[in-house]
Amino acid sequence: MLLRSLRLRNHRNYAELDLTPGPGVNVFIGANGQGKTNLLEAVAMLALSTSPRSRRELELIGPVAQMSRIEAEVESAGLKAELAISLNLEGERARRVIEVNGVRRRAFDLPGRFRVTLFWPDDLGLVKAGPELRRRFLNQMLVQVEPGYARALAGLKRVLEQRNSLLKQISAGEQSGDVLEPWNIELIRLGGEVVAARSAAVRELEPDAATYHAEIAGGERLKISYLGPPDNLAEAVHNSLTEDLRRGSTTVGPHHDDVRILLGGQEARAYGSQGQQRTAVVSLKLAEAALVARRTGERPVLLLDDVLSELDGERRAALLRQVAGEGQVIITSVEAGPFPPELIANSMVWTVIQGRIQACG
Repeated sequence: MLLRSLRLRNHRNYAELDLTPGPGVNVFIGANGQGKTNLLEAVAMLALSTSPRSRRELELIGPVAQMSRIEAEVESAGLKAELAISLNLEGERARRVIEVNGVRRRAFDLPGRFRVTLFWPDDLGLVKAGPELRRRFLNQMLVQVEPGYARALAGLKRVLEQRNSLLKQISAGEQSGDVLEPWNIELIRLGGEVVAARSAAVRELEPDAATYHAEIAGGERLKISYLGPPDNLAEAVHNSLTEDLRRGSTTVGPHHDDVRILLGGQEARAYGSQGQQRTAVVSLKLAEAALVARRTGERPVLLLDDVLSELDGERRAALLRQVAGEGQVIITSVEAGPFPPELIANSMVWTVIQGRIQACG
């Protein structure tokens, strides 16, 4: 899997960018606030169809026009494709248009054509924050490798919205309880698909994540496990009706799933240091890349934003040995100092200053 070229027009702080990254390691050096994260965000959008960082697409449009555009040539299994995402300002919202080889596509048609594994500092929330970020981690991985997952996820979101609306109407006496039945059936069907994909993925991730963590952290043990709904989802949905009506929302289903992360048998969220937590997240991301490679036959493009901060020298060196072994890597840092000279010598190195990128050397 390769990103052959990238073109940005009015994306965030990039008024105009034409970039041809190398097939190996690409290092982007620049101070904070210069556009390094914006660059990785644009690349990730080509894999996920939406920004993994912003919930309001309006924020992605730069100041010089009423629209923004991301274009790229990517290569998968020896075949090249042209991908593009345009955002057009319409009042208080941005309308998204996705194209593959010049033909318009729906959002869930894009994932799988280009695959990435992304780490940036906000991903520390995988350990520190609540379960929503851990569910998002699984979703962003699975839409790229699991056929039908993006469609099932979108369908589940619609079912939950409609079912929650009906629960409120039933509680207010505006609807009878019978109207829930078709939505219960869809919740069980789609929820079952999502749960099966997530639980299988966590089982597959666990040994690789443990191995990577032990190698980077000098033998420290990492363990992950999936916390999903009851095995009999149909029975659980039926039994939760009274509580659902009281709350006006669906209390059982994959939208309440979580992933438990343990370090040395202790909850990483409560007991891990900053460096330990960062190592755990990076290990999960490397395990994700390994899963994608197994399932697709191609290593995804690794996008690593400020991954080396808060790691000691030994962990930095171990991590860089892992990521520099094969495949295309795009990694950012505020300085070149943490990188071994031999890695820099064999990489393409760029500087980022106020939305402008220039190759070094």
